[in-house]
Amino acid sequence: MNTEIFIPMQYMIGMSIIVMFFVTALRLKAIYLGNKLSGENYRHPEFPEGSNMLKNAQRNLINLFEFPVIFYALCIMIYVTGNVDEMFVSLAWYFLYFRIAHSVYHILFNHLILGGLPVRAMLFLPSLIIIIMMTWRFYGMI
Repeated sequence: MNTEIFIPMQYMIGMSIIVMFFVTALRLKAIYLGNKLSGENYRHPEFPEGSNMLKNAQRNLINLFEFPVIFYALCIMIYVTGNVDEMFVSLAWYFLYFRIAHSVYHILFNHLILGGLPVRAMLFLPSLIIIIMMTWRFYGMI
């Protein structure tokens, strides 16, 4: 069976680990250098007095353990059923690219447009469409 489908998954896991380390570094900075956190506030993951980048990075890390889980499960199902082909692998790579762009934008910028629509939604929607396409195609093959 073709294991190429696992390469984008490995990069997604790697990106999650990088974001986790980044969040940890921002938390430590807020605790030890920021002087904004006092008492018990540093114990709570929300860091209510933390920087916007810290809040965005924490929320992005949570995002990386929500929607991409469907991607992981789908890739494993595609592999186990022997349906890995060039199209699935390409879609997996595109999913990864949009998720990287989404994470970078979410953590560093996270601006709103059109009266409250997050710009990152324009990076999330293609990844959602890719998952729908992969799912639809997978269930059409089995």
